[in-house]
Amino acid sequence: MYVNTKALQHSMARVISLLGPPGSGKGTYGSLLASRFLNASFVSVGDILRENAVGNEHLTSILRSGALVDDALVNDVVMQSMEDRAREKDVVLLDGYPRTGPQSQLLAKWPVGLRPMLALHFDVPYAVCTAKLLGRRTCSICNKSINVKRVDTHGFNLPPMVPEAGACRVNCKPDEDWVNREDDTADTIKLRMKIYHKETTPVLRYWKERGQLLSYVPYNGVKDIDALKSLVEARFHSL
Repeated sequence: MYVNTKALQHSMARVISLLGPPGSGKGTYGSLLASRFLNASFVSVGDILRENAVGNEHLTSILRSGALVDDALVNDVVMQSMEDRAREKDVVLLDGYPRTGPQSQLLAKWPVGLRPMLALHFDVPYAVCTAKLLGRRTCSICNKSINVKRVDTHGFNLPPMVPEAGACRVNCKPDEDWVNREDDTADTIKLRMKIYHKETTPVLRYWKERGQLLSYVPYNGVKDIDALKSLVEARFHSL
């Protein structure tokens, strides 16, 4: 795959790779963090794959089947997409890559202008993640994402995240219309945590060995997003 390395030299975005177990909130924190920078973008690998699946029958069939996309294919698709974003944005927060050891090895071959400068790890205990996952709901009327669970353990103070009065359609009934995701069961969550630990331990080691790992414990959830931005900026200056 061709990547215009000369163009990248003139427009190098600061790329941050986001890491964290399922339920750690990295998607929520990542999108909020992106909103705090002047010219930034939050993007997930899932979004990139869905964008590239349009008109690509092979990739579409893999995504529809629920099978894992080959590491090399994910690498090529993400790298191509990141080239465009590196030209357009000053900061790019990338959620979901690399997430395995082999992907980390492929990442090391990327042009310097595309590689993440920093890996931001949301260090949240599995017990807290599990509680939040079990509290997730989706409104079947409004399609809003909701979390009904308050977490007050392990030093965390995470309130429920529910729509403000009037934000959900007037005829939405929490007891009837707010539904669980099919994969948010205790057994499924336990399996996902096991897979995450196996896949991501080598990735955390990869970033730590390079001095590019910033671990953060979001004890107060979204209330601490501005403090997190300050930590990220300070780390950027030290690199």
